[in-house]
Amino acid sequence: MAKKIKLVLFFLIFWVAVFLAWEWWNSFPKVNLVKFAPEEGLKGKLDSILFQAINEYRLPGVSVALVKDGKVVYLNALGYQNLETKEVLTDTSSIPVVSVSKIFTALTLANTALSIEKKTSDTLQDSLFQQFPSLSFHQLLEHKSGLEANRSFGSLLFGKRNPSLDEWGTEYLEKTDFNESYNHPIVYSDLNYDLLGFWLEKSREGEFQDQAAAQIFEPAGMDQSRFIKFDDWDSVAISGYQGTFLWKRLEEKQLKLQVYPSPSTGLLTSTQDMSLALIHLLRGDMGNFQEELEWLDDPKNSKLLGFQKIRILDSDWIGHFGGQAGYSSFFFLSKNENTGIFLFFNLKDPEEYRLELSKKLLIQLLQK
Repeated sequence: MAKKIKLVLFFLIFWVAVFLAWEWWNSFPKVNLVKFAPEEGLKGKLDSILFQAINEYRLPGVSVALVKDGKVVYLNALGYQNLETKEVLTDTSSIPVVSVSKIFTALTLANTALSIEKKTSDTLQDSLFQQFPSLSFHQLLEHKSGLEANRSFGSLLFGKRNPSLDEWGTEYLEKTDFNESYNHPIVYSDLNYDLLGFWLEKSREGEFQDQAAAQIFEPAGMDQSRFIKFDDWDSVAISGYQGTFLWKRLEEKQLKLQVYPSPSTGLLTSTQDMSLALIHLLRGDMGNFQEELEWLDDPKNSKLLGFQKIRILDSDWIGHFGGQAGYSSFFFLSKNENTGIFLFFNLKDPEEYRLELSKKLLIQLLQK
């Protein structure tokens, strides 16, 4: 009996050792940046915070844009975009912002609504009702539709390649029975925004990613931003990182989208472009998104439809968190502070480092 127990323990220890060796072989060491002498003043203080974050939070790379009083006051990136090739992360590097994408889908929807209302007597809701009985745009934008994404077990098990937005939406409508629905509790689901993108494709000429580019990105000067198409996938390396069981080691984690393009999570952009978006959102009448923001205004909740609302440093901020498969982003602005922040790092963030790091940066900027 004792011999059998020893044999079992031997095999358990052997397989644990094999697993750890495999983890080590397929992972990367924690990034350690060489210490530097920062500049004096605000920039030097913010640089020091990012430098410390790389070492403290095990970040492969981090980038930040800070906007105040209508101007970019800080734009920087540290670390690596790719740990294998040692490609440096810059403020123009192409990065996925995952759920921050929803803000720009909401803006595209608002732009379309304004166009329809100016040209015809129809409202956007009349058009929506024809495809999604009992649903409202408010419900989809605020995740109050009661609908939840349901990926099949086979798709998860065998890694089935996901369909185009048009194929997915058509199949979803065929299988879904829309019943009367009014005041559902909030159930956060990417499905709501993917349905909005699908509706835009079916109701307007052109694919969703082309509509977003023509109506939002190009007028705002965001020429490094686009929603990822299926054809882009093989030509775009989209892998972030997450921690392993091994101490101070990181493993690659590939971004997975449910549909192509994905109105909920598929925006590929840059930190520089996100700074432009913050400027437009904060400038009011001088910004490029003013009419869209008025259409999305939700005065009852003191926020904008499609935006999340949080409290930071005793002020209300609106924007969105983004986090998935090795990527974390934070995009928020405050009208009271006339300030906006975009923070990105290519590491899965289960501990809300992005919120903690954002507060450190804002304390320096606002001197609170």
